Amino acid sequence: MQRPDEKKRQQIMRAATRLFALRPFHKVKLDEVAAAASVGKGTLYVYFESKDDLYYALIYEGFAQMVDRLSADVGDGELAPRLALTRVCQELVGFGFSNPQFFEMIRQTGGTMRHARWESKRRDLTNLIERTIRRGVALGEFDDPHPEITAVFLPGLMRSIMLYADRADLHEGVVTEQVMRWVERGVGAVEVNSRTIEPRRGTKAGKSRAPQRGTSANARRIGTIPGRNGR
Repeated sequence: MQRPDEKKRQQIMRAATRLFALRPFHKVKLDEVAAAASVGKGTLYVYFESKDDLYYALIYEGFAQMVDRLSADVGDGELAPRLALTRVCQELVGFGFSNPQFFEMIRQTGGTMRHARWESKRRDLTNLIERTIRRGVALGEFDDPHPEITAVFLPGLMRSIMLYADRADLHEGVVTEQVMRWVERGVGAVEVNSRTIEPRRGTKAGKSRAPQRGTSANARRIGTIPGRNGR
């Protein structure tokens, strides 16, 4: 029985990555992967149970690397929370655009991978986002009463876009900007007016006047995306 060799496993994964980048998942055959990796088809099964298993292994590698990059870039807390959250959004969008077939497989199977290593990395990402938001709240940059909830559904934005939007009209830069626009108007809005506003004299009860542009603290604090327009 052939014993697993990590170098050979990486050799197979590099070959599979090239093939999946050129053609849709269903058009890539394991025979082709084996030939591109210069190994026998039987050798593939030493490392991967099926083509699905091989593909998910590739996606996991990319996802794990993304989380590790974010942990190195923003996990130590040296980067300002707003910039750190921008970095998170950029990485999430980049991952989505780099792996569109992964989301198509999610659509077909109706779920995501539930292996322990996936769950562990997802928790790492969620915890990183939550810590970033809480740090922003502590510094007065963010206003979010439930960072633990935001940390869960922020990655879900990218999943929803890749699953349900018309990909032919998607552009990575536009999607990143839109996600950050949502973040800026959400957790990035300091002193959000979530309280009930008392009606002015002469107005009907239950209705409130919208704050005039340029006069509220929110209008001043809700800035542009870091790095846009040179600011």
